[in-house]
Amino acid sequence: MRPLSRRALGAFAAAVAFVVAVPAGAVDVDDVVRRVQERYDATEDFVADVTQEMKVASLDKSMTSRGTVAFKKPGRMRWEFTEEERQIIVADGETLWFYRPEEQQVFKAAFDRAFRSTTPISFLTGVGEIGDDFVVSLDGESDDGELYYLKMVPKRADPDVGQLRLFVAQENGDIRGAEVRDPLGNVSTLRFRDVRRNVGLGEDQFVFEIPEDVDIITAPGAPGGEP
Repeated sequence: MRPLSRRALGAFAAAVAFVVAVPAGAVDVDDVVRRVQERYDATEDFVADVTQEMKVASLDKSMTSRGTVAFKKPGRMRWEFTEEERQIIVADGETLWFYRPEEQQVFKAAFDRAFRSTTPISFLTGVGEIGDDFVVSLDGESDDGELYYLKMVPKRADPDVGQLRLFVAQENGDIRGAEVRDPLGNVSTLRFRDVRRNVGLGEDQFVFEIPEDVDIITAPGAPGGEP
């Protein structure tokens, strides 16, 4: 049984692992955070197309994957990357599953351990709130003026978390992406397109059926695994 690859771990950390300079005082960061939180407090579910770029510092190499993502409160999510190496990530609120068909490998973990509130998009699944879990500051805006970049510093120290940024639509507070830079200098960037809110997702989308003839790697504390 082969161990999880660097790229797979990067994708998992990004999954469960998840706003140009402006004049001082021109934007109230607390107001931006409030609008973002209110936007997602009023969002029961959403779907979007997603692009992930992973830059591996030690290899000086970038890898890009594209696919779809679906979130539903509380604690449900499904990521499917269909380009390059296929990957499926599913959470049902209790268990997080990470499946790589080409490797015939499934990674199983407890949702609350793998997807902590210190990940930048955790609140999309109803885990925590931005203002409660992060110290937030403006980190500029996009060249086209459509996005704010928010720098997120976890209030609770986490040695596995480096620098976090959230990409927020100025128009309506939608999350358009996130960036995670780990302590080793690796950077994972997620970008969302065609975001559709409150579409009435069914529970069946967040049920993972274990394929036949796969190796299952169970993390400590996972439901049905070792404590």
